[in-house]
Order: sequence, then C-alpha cells, then structure tokens
Amino acid sequence: MELHKSADLLRFCIRELIIKQLYSNSFLMICQKGFIKVVALLFFCIQVHSQNMFPGAEGFGSQSRGAYGGDTLPEIIRVTTLKDGGPGSLRSAVYKKYPRIIVFEVGGVIELRHTLRINDPYVFIAAQTAPYPGITLKNYSLGISTHDVLVQGLKVRPGNFSGRQIDGINIADDSTKLHNIIIDHCSISWALDENIGILNGGNGVTVSHCIISECLNQMNHSCGMLATSTGQVSIIKNLFVHNEDRNPLVSGDTKEALVANNLIYNSDTHVIYFGSMSEWKRKMRAAAIGNYYFPGERNRNEYIISINPGINPQSQLYLNGNKTENVNDDDPWSDKYIHNPANMSLKAADIPFKLPHVHLLSTANLKKYLIENCGAQPGNRDCIDERIINDVINYTGSKILLPHEVGGWVKETSEHTLELPDNPHSDDNNDGFTNLENWLNKYLYTGVK
Repeated sequence: MELHKSADLLRFCIRELIIKQLYSNSFLMICQKGFIKVVALLFFCIQVHSQNMFPGAEGFGSQSRGAYGGDTLPEIIRVTTLKDGGPGSLRSAVYKKYPRIIVFEVGGVIELRHTLRINDPYVFIAAQTAPYPGITLKNYSLGISTHDVLVQGLKVRPGNFSGRQIDGINIADDSTKLHNIIIDHCSISWALDENIGILNGGNGVTVSHCIISECLNQMNHSCGMLATSTGQVSIIKNLFVHNEDRNPLVSGDTKEALVANNLIYNSDTHVIYFGSMSEWKRKMRAAAIGNYYFPGERNRNEYIISINPGINPQSQLYLNGNKTENVNDDDPWSDKYIHNPANMSLKAADIPFKLPHVHLLSTANLKKYLIENCGAQPGNRDCIDERIINDVINYTGSKILLPHEVGGWVKETSEHTLELPDNPHSDDNNDGFTNLENWLNKYLYTGVK
C-alpha cells in the first residue's frame, strides 16, 4: 500500500511539474539541456487529460482540481461519529490544514455547537458516501472562507436554534481567498437569513443541482440565495422552492453572473433579482438563461426577472429562454416576464462574458431533469426532500415559519464501513480522474448503500 501511495505521489508531482513548466521559461531550459525525451516519456506514461473539479462539473470554478489542487495528494479522512468535535468528527476533519477528501461512515444529524467554517483549502466533503438518511447539519451554518472547495451530497438545515439570522451555507471572506468553490447536489433549507449567502466571493463560485427550499419566515426574511460583490458566480440547475424572495438575488459589485436552468416554485416578492450596486459601483455583466417560474397560489410578483433601479446603469444583462408558467411571449424582454420599474436600458445582444463550461437545457425538459437530479442523493432522498419534490410536481405546499410545521428533522441514524477503491489516487482508466473521484461520482446519485 505504501509503495502504491509513493508511486501515486510521484506521478502527481511529475504531472504538476510538467504542467507548470509548460507555462514557464524553465521548460525551454529543460529542452536545451536534453531532458525533453525523459520529460515527454513521463508525460505520456502518466497520460494527463484535461480535468476539472469532478466528472460533469459545470460553471465558474469547475476547471479547478479541488482537493487535488494542492502541493500534496489529499488525505482521505473518515467521519465515524455524529458528535460535533473530537476524533472521527466532521469538525475535526474540516479543521485539518492539509488537502483532504472527507467521507462518511455514519448517517444522521450533526448538531453543530457553532458555525462549521472551512478555513484551509483543497477540501472535498463527499457526503454522498454517508448511509441513509445522509448527513444533515443542524443549528448553525456551514461556512467557507477559503478556496478550492467542493461540497457534495450534504444537507444543511439549521433551524431557529441560534436565535439570529444565519445562512445555511455562508461563503464569505476576503475575495482573494474565495475562488474555485462548488456546492453541488446538496439540500439546503430552514435557514433564517438566506439558505445560501455569498459575500465578497472571488472568481469561480458555483451552486449547481441543489434543492434550496423553505427558508424560514420567523424573522421575516425567507430568502433563497444572495450573491453580492462577487467576481464570478454561476447558479445553475437548482430547485428554489417555498422561499419568499431572492431566488436568487445577484447584487452589489458582482462582476459576472450566470443564472441558468433554475426552476423556481412558489416565490412571493422577487424571483430572479438583479439588485443595486455597492461602494465600488462596478457594472455587472450577467446572463439569465432558460429559467422557469411556477408561481404559487399567493404570490405578489408575477415576473420571473426583476431589476433594481439602483443597479449600475452601465451594466449589461443578457436574457434568453426564461419562462413563467402560463405566460407566452417570444420577446425575452417582454414586460410579461420583466419587472423593470426604472426602465433601465441594460439589454445585451449576446452573453457579455466568457461562458464557463455548461450544458444548457431547454425549459421544455427542465422540470423533469431537475426533479430527477437535484439535491442530496436524488436517487435515495429523505422524506424532507421527497416532500419538497412532491410539492413541485403537484403544485402544493407553502412557506413556513418553523421546521416543526412540516415534521422537523429526520431522526434516524445509521452506519456502515466504506470499502474504498484500491490505489485511490491512481487513474486506472486514464480519464483524467482518480479511481477515488470516479468511485465518489458513481454514488453521487444514490449514495453508498
């Protein structure tokens, strides 16, 4: 086993060295010194392929290698307890200083004693490895204050224990730290501020394939998602359900924003909202493409897109293929779709930034796709996510003040022993992803049963 690990590390270091040298003058020196044949031989033996955060990753930041982006191979850490601290805990794993991939041999609710904040980079929380009913974080937020982070398969449902307005997932710090962050296939609900809040994000923050639902209205702030003063953010292929506002809100000095292929059900005030500028007065370049809005029974807003009068008037906004249920108009800027009280002239003829890698869907196929693919372990959902999905299918349900109105948290616990793949950091099929990455991706839909 140690021999395999040493060989994997050697291949990793050589690969990284080659990639770095290809973009530096020192590569020319290697050629001149006659080492090109050796380097080329190693290069083709390793068979480096184009890679990204995980198989199928989309959006800004997806070109990162996440936990594999550091100077050393990531350590695999097993979470073996639902306690919030101590050996085998998620908090202990998160607080490690080195690159790490965190897997779970327990399922149930982790009652956080305070915010669980990721401060050190190159981390992959692979909660799809937890046995049913999965891993849920309760009481406080998951915070992210670093770069190269991937979170998959996790459920974050804080509730009102904290007694103050907190996010479910909070991505916030100096913008130079916050890049290459992806929240994918997670279920986030029952926060008291936004279910997801992104503040001062850098280049490369993406939220994809998540269920973002039932933000609590106890403090009159039931909001799906806020992304403000962020370099690049993509919000793609999510379900926003039973949140009163901000589904999502992109505002402040955000530079580039892609809001695409989201389905919003039962919002109330603003649905997709492009908000006012902040102190830097930066002009926003944004695109909303192929989103679908299903109003509920009691909604004050019939428009899928709202534009705040305080937005920088030099901002550029590209709209295409956004639909509201039972509204038909081929003009993407029709006043049937757009609430633009200041009549701001922001229309862009084309997407005003370089589009990240993303496979866009038509709205005709969107609902079926998202119902089948969103949230934590969509092929093995818990009863909370099943209820949310049934509300979308049947146009039922409503916004809530507190979790007990809909039954509260799942109390079931479970455990199992994971059998990880042999040679986890090798790439046996030469697809550019390690054996471990492919193994984790295989269970993203159903979880490890």
